[in-house]
Amino acid sequence: MMTDLVVAIDVGTSGVRSMVSDTEGRVVARGYEEFKSEYPHPSWVEQDADAWWRTACSTLKRCLSSEGVSPERVAAVSVTNQRETIVPVEEDGSPLRRAIVWQDRRTVAECQWLREHVTPETIYSVTGLTVDPYFSAPKLLWLKTHEPDVFRAAHKFLLVHDFVVHRLCGEYVTDYSNASRTMLFDIARGQWSETLLGQMGITPELLPRAVPSGTQVGEVGPDAARETGLATGTPVVAGGGDQQCAALGVGVVRPGSVKATTGTGTFLLAFSQSVRLDPGRRLLCSRHVVPDTFVVEASMFTTGAALRWFRDNLAPKECEQARQEASDPYDLLMELAATAPPGAGGVLHIPHFVGAGAPHWNPHARAVFAGIALGHSRAHLLRAVLEGVAMEIRTNVEVMRSIGIPVRELRVTGGAARSRFWMQVQSNVLGVPIVRTALEEATSLGAAVLACIGAGIFQSAVEAVDRMVRPADTLAPDPEERDLYDTLFARYSALYRALSDIDWPTD
Repeated sequence: MMTDLVVAIDVGTSGVRSMVSDTEGRVVARGYEEFKSEYPHPSWVEQDADAWWRTACSTLKRCLSSEGVSPERVAAVSVTNQRETIVPVEEDGSPLRRAIVWQDRRTVAECQWLREHVTPETIYSVTGLTVDPYFSAPKLLWLKTHEPDVFRAAHKFLLVHDFVVHRLCGEYVTDYSNASRTMLFDIARGQWSETLLGQMGITPELLPRAVPSGTQVGEVGPDAARETGLATGTPVVAGGGDQQCAALGVGVVRPGSVKATTGTGTFLLAFSQSVRLDPGRRLLCSRHVVPDTFVVEASMFTTGAALRWFRDNLAPKECEQARQEASDPYDLLMELAATAPPGAGGVLHIPHFVGAGAPHWNPHARAVFAGIALGHSRAHLLRAVLEGVAMEIRTNVEVMRSIGIPVRELRVTGGAARSRFWMQVQSNVLGVPIVRTALEEATSLGAAVLACIGAGIFQSAVEAVDRMVRPADTLAPDPEERDLYDTLFARYSALYRALSDIDWPTD
């Protein structure tokens, strides 16, 4: 039987999405199921690693039992995942405790220790990362200090991708893109940093073998085949972190191309052919899932969440109308925003509801509306929210350009990409084309592309993307609005600077 399908397993923060696609990027079957997070303390977030596997098995079985799908047709399976989450396992792969999730903030003391004993400059120069509880290394140090019995008993410390891959084929392996989010990986050399591991007292044997994304690392074993519905012997291919896979899934494989995923926040990833560090450490650099390339990354915390705040607090009329019509309130909000002129009549919005992420990294920043006059309406405020998010994205784009990263187009994914109006606003503010792609599940599609590469169907990521990623439309910036938004961006930047030193209350 012809092997003309690939399987992608996307283990996100709240659930697993399994997807079967053909080698042209068309989805044949998909399944999604959620799992729970646990909160032992207010700032702690943990998950049952076995739940990742059970949920993956459940969604895979549904996909592989779909009409027209046969396990024997699957050429390869690949995994993408929430990044930075870590779980200690025994020699047979059984979890020793619940995984500590990327959102967890318990490691403030460990981060301070790293700043004092290793230094942020050293860590950034080797790993491309800043010191933050976000990443995996502080979690390992916390376990070493607070749960020494677990630390000593651990055979390996695994990321989510690594745990699922081990269940599939029995191999302890990670990929470069995930490894480069641990704060333990030398991104230039493509290997675990012996220097950092030594300074932290972590032996290399505790970590999985790191390989380039798209590398075949094993075959589905008999037990995994029985649990998932995959055929025994199906090739297992190293996947990658969710943001890098999303970048691949929208076609970020050439210089000048940048991916923007906007959900609650926005993740910008720019393609780079070499390690590109920011002297101001405002942006992060990690390995891409495209071999021998890198991504420069900026994370913004509240972008889509700013629109949701407006919906929940200032749009009861639209919410009620949507309820009565069984429609989407966001569609009605876009219609309302379109009634206000470009520039929102001079109203500016800074969307720092929970502090500022890249490039400011200011936890004390807060959201602001400025320039409001008696003649302004809800429509002006709403348009200011949409433009404010675009201004925040442009702030990071300008930093990327300042360190030599070309930005010629923005390829978008996430909930915000559904709105043609909002994407046109972003194109006008940034002054670059916005490319929307046909398949919304860009992260899963990126894993599917890697599965095809690992199976030998395509010889390169560029070839695979050209076949599997289909643009839906391209929105060009309106040249007549360029001067207006350049003026407003200068004003937006000056407003942030004027407010940045204010220590706003945090409770």
